Amino acid sequence: MKTIFAVLNTAWLCLCLNFAGAQQAVETGHQQPIKYSPKQLQEDYSIFRKTLETTYPSLYRFTDSAIMTKYLDDNFKSLNQPESEIEFYKLIATICAKINDEHLIPQPSKAYYHSLQNTRHYFPFSLKIIDRRFYVLKTAQANAPIPAGSEILSINGRTVEEILNTLLPAIPSDGYIQTFNIRHLEDYSMTEEDNLFDLNYPIFIEDTATYRIEFINKDDKSAKKTTTVAGLDFKSYKNFFYSRNKLEAPLAFKYLKKDVAYLRISSFLQWHRDRFKQNFYTLYDSIFRELKVRHTKNLILDLRNNEGGDGTGEKLLTYLLTKPYKLYESAELKFAGYPAVVDYLEDRKEDVFFPDSLVDRTNNGLYAFKKAYMPLPGGEQQPDSNHYKGNLYVLVNGASGSMASVVASFLKGNGRGVFVGEETGGAMEGATAFYGATLVLPNSKIRIHLGLLKTTRAVAFAKGRGVEPDYYVTPKIADILEGIDTELNFTLSLIPSKK
Repeated sequence: MKTIFAVLNTAWLCLCLNFAGAQQAVETGHQQPIKYSPKQLQEDYSIFRKTLETTYPSLYRFTDSAIMTKYLDDNFKSLNQPESEIEFYKLIATICAKINDEHLIPQPSKAYYHSLQNTRHYFPFSLKIIDRRFYVLKTAQANAPIPAGSEILSINGRTVEEILNTLLPAIPSDGYIQTFNIRHLEDYSMTEEDNLFDLNYPIFIEDTATYRIEFINKDDKSAKKTTTVAGLDFKSYKNFFYSRNKLEAPLAFKYLKKDVAYLRISSFLQWHRDRFKQNFYTLYDSIFRELKVRHTKNLILDLRNNEGGDGTGEKLLTYLLTKPYKLYESAELKFAGYPAVVDYLEDRKEDVFFPDSLVDRTNNGLYAFKKAYMPLPGGEQQPDSNHYKGNLYVLVNGASGSMASVVASFLKGNGRGVFVGEETGGAMEGATAFYGATLVLPNSKIRIHLGLLKTTRAVAFAKGRGVEPDYYVTPKIADILEGIDTELNFTLSLIPSKK
């Protein structure tokens, strides 16, 4: 089996595109897409459903089983006409989103991604979404007809609200959280490869080479304006994307004032740490020793736009919690031995094999790890000897997912810290993320990444909700363009009142 922390990645890192290894024999954007027969579609769908029912442990975590069963039945009956991969993918993606798990991630085939190199459909702007309104954050051309800060009202005749109502239900997110979906239509993390507006607009709205945009210019709000802009080709889009998303070291620490320290962690991903030669265990020890020696009264922990990662997040908790604590109530599988769909999984068979001797059957039909084989930190955990005892402030948003939401959940659940920002993208109760596997449907080659281990955290939680901030703070587009950090400034102004 894979080691537990080697496989913990955020949901949205799985959207990284491996264009170089994509299939070569594909249709160009000018050819008609292949249509799959109802029999082929039904075969793929049946394998997908069997995976959900026999291998994936959280099918009914947020939806009643009778409702979900009828939903799956109805969708199978709809497969009575030939469909292209993308037509079928929209159904698979919508079902994944309906299950309400940020780690249940569908992807079109590698051939589809390769075919995108022949298109000019990429949106030539990056967006910031505030109160369900679209604002231009950055533009692909210096002389773009829509300046940064302008508000977009419609695209090709569709209002922003219509676009959101189509795109948001196709994004898998934990429970009933909406902030996660919104943030993932933006450039939500420095470690992402694509945002979901760029990826999903051509799939769920329209595949177009031109965009007719109605907008309000930030410098002249007296009237609506309309312009038509060309979509970007693949090379131009990738250059634009990487120019607007700068990769920096995942951990940054500094003092903002004599008695206020600031710790930003933008990911808990190993490749990110390795890129910048940062060892979090060494850095944690150094940072918290310094905080202790200097008797620092206030620490701001910034977890915004952190996709998650590995167990370095749980290690951080040992320095932030001040009393003994417990992390997980349970860790459960849907199967013992090999999964029923093992032949359709991309993973090596030994990576998805769980001997009967490791688990016990539970009353809810799942398999719980025996105490001796619990793969997650079990029992009572102890704070590090250099744990921080001062005032803690935590900045979070909808892009604080996976391991970042783990950290936020245990801090919140243990009454540690004042939270500022918006609801986190990960549910407090737990995730289905560990021991990831990838299902490949045999006909369409659509891929679905799923977690095999359902966890429940040892904290009190509201069903289907993330960590709610103590202070909801929303930035204005003008502040963002000027480089003003609204949430951080609010927190700095809050600190004197908490002394």
